[in-house]
Amino acid sequence: MKRYAIYILLFALGLNVVYATDHLRFPDTRTLGMGGNGVVHSPLLNPSLLALLSEMEVRSDYFNRYSLKELASVGAGFCFPNPMLPAGVHIASFGYDEYRESMFRLSAAKRLSKYWTLGVSLQYSLWQSALFESDISRISTDIGLTWQPYQNWLIALTAVNTPSVSVSNENDDRRYVTPYMYAIGLRWDMRNDLSITAGIRHTEETPAACSAGMEYMPFDDFRLRTGFSSSPLQPSLGVGYCFSGLTADLALIYHPVLGVSSGIGLSYSF
Repeated sequence: MKRYAIYILLFALGLNVVYATDHLRFPDTRTLGMGGNGVVHSPLLNPSLLALLSEMEVRSDYFNRYSLKELASVGAGFCFPNPMLPAGVHIASFGYDEYRESMFRLSAAKRLSKYWTLGVSLQYSLWQSALFESDISRISTDIGLTWQPYQNWLIALTAVNTPSVSVSNENDDRRYVTPYMYAIGLRWDMRNDLSITAGIRHTEETPAACSAGMEYMPFDDFRLRTGFSSSPLQPSLGVGYCFSGLTADLALIYHPVLGVSSGIGLSYSF
């Protein structure tokens, strides 16, 4: 009975490959707690951010949609900033035994000038299910651009999964096209303990959706976050705690119909 309920929910959400939806490119847990504006925070959605990192980072994130483990995504990544060519690698997985999506991603960035950075990534995505006659796979690219006119201001643009091409001979129709996204966002570090973000994104499913959020550090090593995203309106809350380079993050997102989703993340910077 639970299996059929999951199929119905997948269909209602557009997650059942009838409409292409990207479940593998969820922002990191910190960003989820601030409304999900990943274009200014997450190298997974904007590869140009790699050039702005000051330390190497290893991280892992788990995002559980609507308290159903069958709709959970898990990801891990390593970011390697360096003077020559900052680079990163990410892997992600979504689904359950009967339906699985997987992704492997390589990215690199370069500082073009004092104010501009450019990043490019290459993704290999794989869909596996007993419903398919054979596995479905595609290759896509991302392009990200960041402009930092002042030390406390950052404006970023990204084009996700553009272009996307099939590397499998069968089932090559529009239902399995990796969904694209175009986004622009800004971040204002208003004070040393307060950061504000806002952004707009465009996808085939949501032609115009916005998000906004803030992060406040009431005392050293502890952070409070809140935000929202639209289409539909979904408020979010998050907390983070840092200790000796290790950071633990927690995020909660409320959907007005489907309920609460949760995310947890661990990262280590060195």
